Amino acid sequence: MSQASKQQEKTFTGKVGFVLASVGAAIGLGAIWKFPYMAGAEGGAAFLLPYIIFSFTLAFGLLLTEITLGKAGKGGIVTAYRNLGGPFWSVLGYLGIIIGFVVLSFYSVVGGWCLLYFFEAIIGFPSADPETLGALFGSLSSSPWVAISAQVGFLALVGFVVAFGIRGGIELCSKILMPMLFIFMIILIITGLMQPGAMKGVEYLFLPDFSKFSWKTLLDSMGLVFFSFSVGAGCMITYGSYLSKSENLEKNAILVPIMDTSVALLAALATIPATFAAGMEPAAG
Repeated sequence: MSQASKQQEKTFTGKVGFVLASVGAAIGLGAIWKFPYMAGAEGGAAFLLPYIIFSFTLAFGLLLTEITLGKAGKGGIVTAYRNLGGPFWSVLGYLGIIIGFVVLSFYSVVGGWCLLYFFEAIIGFPSADPETLGALFGSLSSSPWVAISAQVGFLALVGFVVAFGIRGGIELCSKILMPMLFIFMIILIITGLMQPGAMKGVEYLFLPDFSKFSWKTLLDSMGLVFFSFSVGAGCMITYGSYLSKSENLEKNAILVPIMDTSVALLAALATIPATFAAGMEPAAG
């Protein structure tokens, strides 16, 4: 392989690959799991509005900054800080690596749970009763051998993908899995909205009741934006270093909050109306 070909393999193939990989990094527990819960617990639309505002102001600005640092610094958080600011800043860059390790430690446990649920879905859940499903989760997560084995399995999958590099691993998987995620969510939304009483959940999510708005709602929405968009840990700095020189940073950066917020809304639509249809509290989704 020529030197030029090797260099190309170290960059994304284009805007689509970068955006899908970046969205894959941003979309996770924050958008799919925590956003529906917090929106349900903190007033629906009263939480949704500040979340959207922070996504397209605060999050967009930080995303653009990190991507720019990565592209200009030609490396991950430590390398970029060293190249742009000197040795002192490279020391601070290691804080981002520590944060990434802590996040991975948490995500890998939840990822292991997802693998367990995937296996249970294949063999068939014993019942759709919430108490039965809760007991199933308790038995799976409380067994050290089962939980640790699932976590190791998840980490092995992550290592397998990363081993194939940017184009053959991260970008390829993002191009396949991200569209699948949208398709599965749409199926869940349609199924949930067909249930009697589900439209009350749609009204709760989109019709603002400002009596439920508070400073806590504002701070919680801001905190979730930081968590959901993976800003501050250096992930987007690393992704920015793999962008080609011809890519428009602003156009790439703005697509991330658009897609991340879209997924958060889809996740909320897949859960909150269903909880209303089941006669459960909105925060129980």
